[in-house]
Amino acid sequence: MEAQDRGELTSLVREARPHLAPVGRSTEDWLTRLEERHDALAGLVEESLAADPDVAAELAAVLWRFWWLRGHLVEGRRLLEKAVLIASHHRVEVLKGLGTIAFRQGDLDAANQAFQQRLKLVTADGDRRALADAFADLARIALRGGDFDTVRDYAERGYAAAEGLEPEAIRGPLHMRAAAARMQGRLDEARALYLRSREINVLIGNHLNVAVEDHNLVYVALHSGDRAEAELRFRASSAWIFANDNAYLKPYALLDAGVLALHDGDLERACRLLAVANRIFEETESIPDPDDRVELDTAVHRLRSELRDGFDSLWAEGRTLSLEQAHKLTGA
Repeated sequence: MEAQDRGELTSLVREARPHLAPVGRSTEDWLTRLEERHDALAGLVEESLAADPDVAAELAAVLWRFWWLRGHLVEGRRLLEKAVLIASHHRVEVLKGLGTIAFRQGDLDAANQAFQQRLKLVTADGDRRALADAFADLARIALRGGDFDTVRDYAERGYAAAEGLEPEAIRGPLHMRAAAARMQGRLDEARALYLRSREINVLIGNHLNVAVEDHNLVYVALHSGDRAEAELRFRASSAWIFANDNAYLKPYALLDAGVLALHDGDLERACRLLAVANRIFEETESIPDPDDRVELDTAVHRLRSELRDGFDSLWAEGRTLSLEQAHKLTGA
């Protein structure tokens, strides 16, 4: 790669940094700009790993969010596993990225190792906001394992670390408390916590997480018997997801649409939607979040039982749908 091209791409990544974290109004535009240079950026990180390791660590510390949110998990993890070996002040953020992507792929051992290493670093640094976030990440690991007591413990430690800081600092621990409450069937508590998290994300302009919490509220409403509220939340979240071409959340929008169709008795549409959602998870080598894994597995089990011999053909048909066809099938 020519020196001029390396300089231009490095400047692009540095300019993108404040637009990717925290997620805000300009994030999706910047993700699209990075997507346009996807191959070149991967090449830049590879070259920098050999020629300028500190720059490579800096690039990986920014680009992991791009790799995650645009579905480049395999590529991102490969580069992060190299960058994490570099002794650099960027290592805290590289560990965050490696842990997040490993978690999304279902590799809990690797994710836990990365998050525990990050916890040690941020504890030593004394950055309370980063510490609250680190505890929230470890709560995710506990949630995946169904250890709700540990989820609450990490969430409370996150709250303590964020005490006196701006509301955004408690966003991660708050979300994890909500997820644990949802999985334990404490729906009123889950709804209140998700709504508070959504409120904070609206306040800071984090539209991605607003969509995430609307997605979560679909299931709280549905299991509470409020089909109308579930529909409103689905419409809100899916509108943002498809308008912003968000690769990370697309399978969740299709999952939501499928579960709602199943609830309404539209078994064939539900089967097709859940099949394409499952295919996307497989293609990106990612797995649903623990609470959503339960929703997917429960829905598939019910469809197999009710469709009987018709399940396999409908599932196979759904797996062939394009994203455009699947989007139309949602009715969103």
